[in-house]
Amino acid sequence: MSIQTDSAIQISPAYRLQWEEAQNMFVLLYPEGLIELNQSSAEILQVCDGNNSPADIVTVLEKKFDTSGLENDITNFLNTALDNGWIKQST
Repeated sequence: MSIQTDSAIQISPAYRLQWEEAQNMFVLLYPEGLIELNQSSAEILQVCDGNNSPADIVTVLEKKFDTSGLENDITNFLNTALDNGWIKQST
């Protein structure tokens, strides 16, 4: 499966993005456990609110970090997240 460029992305209902103070990091919680996220992954998932397309996510993060050239890295992560069921796209 591959990310569709024009569809909004949101975290899948089985997962919840949450800051874990004890681990000092964001995690994705699900019924069987949790996934520890690095800072980049957490930044991307925080923008997956059901309103932003992949292009919107790239724009938001490039503006936030005052940089460019993030599209490939963000797209690769989104494809991995989609394959793992962490996110879904609106139809």
